[in-house]
Order: sequence, then structure tokens, then C-alpha cells
Amino acid sequence: MKYINQLGYPHLLYVTKTDVEDEVQREKGKVTTIRSSGCGLCSAIMVADQLLPNSTFDLTDAIELSYATKANHKAGTDFKRFGPAFAEKLGLRMEMANDAESLCNCLRTGGVAVINVGGDYEGHIGVFSHGGHYITAIGMEADGRVIILDPSYKPNKFEEEGRKGKVEMKHDVIALCDPQLLVEDTATRDPGFYLFWRA
Repeated sequence: MKYINQLGYPHLLYVTKTDVEDEVQREKGKVTTIRSSGCGLCSAIMVADQLLPNSTFDLTDAIELSYATKANHKAGTDFKRFGPAFAEKLGLRMEMANDAESLCNCLRTGGVAVINVGGDYEGHIGVFSHGGHYITAIGMEADGRVIILDPSYKPNKFEEEGRKGKVEMKHDVIALCDPQLLVEDTATRDPGFYLFWRA
């Protein structure tokens, strides 16, 4: 199992915000890195590793694909642009969904998912992020909890007020949570789930 944490790549340039009208923000996008903006790309690499264990798809490939598809036009990565091209490049099948049933069916049938959490909103504290973020679901536990690889995990992330008790960490990199929590965390996103299987 490959786990990639974006926080370990503060010097790997990933130019974003190419379509932002505000010149100051556009200039800031030219100095963004995988650490600040690469969660989607890290998530894609973990998908590739889970479905295609011999895959050589790496961060350089992911950055190039994002640029080629203009998925870097805003902050981070636009997975509506990146996801289909990624699936085609690696020979995967992809679907989009917003409901827990579709996510769980994917994971139970050998698929994996990139989850597009939206962060805080009225009445909800974002569990995996206070803003936009991508994480990867790689399976399910026997008790129905989803197995997550979070590319921005750091110690005590889930000990904050509003997050405590909602995620269990195992082996320092695996996060376990209820599928309904993921529906709530993606409520402001459409789609919330990018589902991938071997074709």
C-alpha cells in the first residue's frame, strides 16, 4: 500500500490558479507546491497504486496531466477535468456520485474512491479539512467503516474540537470513519465521490 503525504513536498512546484482573474491571486498560484495544493494529485497516485500495483504513475506524471487538462485553473486540482483523463490514461473505469450507498458499493466491489471534502459550513465542522481537500478511500472494514488515506494527515489532526471521536487512526496512516460522515463532509461538493475500478 502506497501512502503519499503532500506535506512532504514543500519544494515540488505545482502551478495553479491559471484562470483566476485577480492578478495577485494568479501570481500566488505560480508559487504553489504539492504541499499547499497537491492533495488531489497525491490521492490519484494512491488510487493507481491500489488498482494497478505495478503502476509507475507518479507526482511528475500527475502534475503533467493536470497541466494538460487545465485541471490546475483554480486553487488545487479540478477533479472534474483531471479524473476522466486520469482514468483514461490508466485504463480505469470512473463514475461520480454523492451518496454513501454508491461509495460503499464501489469499495465492496474492488474499487477505490477519491473523496472531495468541502470543509466547514453552517452547522458542520469539516472533519478531514476546514476547506477543500481530496482524500482516498481504499476499502471497508468488516464493521462498515471506510478505510481512508488522507494526504494531509498530521498527528492530532482528528483531536480538534468538532473532530474528536469521529475518526480512528491505525498504523499512523489509515483513518477509519463512518460512510455517513463522508457524506456530511462532502455536502457542499458535487460530486463528492469519484469512484474508480479496473476496467
